[in-house]
Amino acid sequence: MDPNRIIQALKGTIDPKLRVAAENELNQSYKIINFAPSLLQIIVSDQVEFPVRQAAAIYLKNMVTQYWPDREPPPGEAVFPFNIHENDRQQIRDNIVEGIIRSPDLVRAQLTMCLRAIIKHDFPGHWTAVVDKIGYYLESPNSGSWLGSLLCLYQLVKTYEYKKAEERDPLIAAMQIFLPRIQQQMIQLLPDNSHHSVLLQKQILKIFYALVQYALPLQLVNNQTMTQWMEIFRTIIDRNVPLETLQIDEDDRPELVWWKCKKWALHIVARLFERYGSPGNVTKEYFEFSDFFLKTYAVGIQQVRKGLDGVAKDKQNESCPVRLAHVTHMFSRLSTSSTPTTLPVKTI
Repeated sequence: MDPNRIIQALKGTIDPKLRVAAENELNQSYKIINFAPSLLQIIVSDQVEFPVRQAAAIYLKNMVTQYWPDREPPPGEAVFPFNIHENDRQQIRDNIVEGIIRSPDLVRAQLTMCLRAIIKHDFPGHWTAVVDKIGYYLESPNSGSWLGSLLCLYQLVKTYEYKKAEERDPLIAAMQIFLPRIQQQMIQLLPDNSHHSVLLQKQILKIFYALVQYALPLQLVNNQTMTQWMEIFRTIIDRNVPLETLQIDEDDRPELVWWKCKKWALHIVARLFERYGSPGNVTKEYFEFSDFFLKTYAVGIQQVRKGLDGVAKDKQNESCPVRLAHVTHMFSRLSTSSTPTTLPVKTI
């Protein structure tokens, strides 16, 4: 399939005068072998105009969503519905992680949706190699590959977020590799409060939240590792945002990565206390962990609340985003009801 022909058709979809003819061209071409991989090549090419790359990403996302899995013919019919050819699927599997790493944000968002659909249908049966691929770029000394690889890992974890414990074995096996790695990465990133560093930290927090919020995998999170993670959360909640962020309009502050990172740290701690902070309210497999969790972090809660005192001060100075203040309120209520010791809580 000639990529230049596809580029011209995609370019035509952006022009109202050419849109109908361009869409007809694409509709006549999308079933041709190598069409879908050609779209991915266009998406990652810096030589192609960005609007065309974006159009290609949307088209590929729609194709993957509709035509990735093999499908049976409708009852009474002999003709199999169209699906992307296995050779084309393999080419996409081989290159989509790199595509996500190399693409700008607006294009990357479409590709991560493609990746989620592919993982849903192909992992682990047809695509165990995705674990090695993500791991390779997470270990790279080039920090430019870290965000894209973390986004790929996030899609893997999200795919299993609400599955039953017995259905999460493929994820648990992968996270035996990844969880210690991203914890160490987070520890290395914490001293750096730059935008890029905090963006990476926020993505790691989102991965951790999706991993534990519905079912805590005790195979991965033992007492020692949980203590290390809780210290990470406390550090993020307690640290100050850069002073220059106070110059940003108040309505825009919730979108700043420093506040989003605090919000996700608070979300995690609040969720952990909600689910595991009351030993009498957990299922049998969590009795021991819940008892340890509450006894160990009763004092730690006090440290977190010191961070919340800082948030309260920021709110009084109108620098704390409303959404973060709401999460702070929620955490304060949960920790108060769960903690066996009486600790002072300031009104936020």
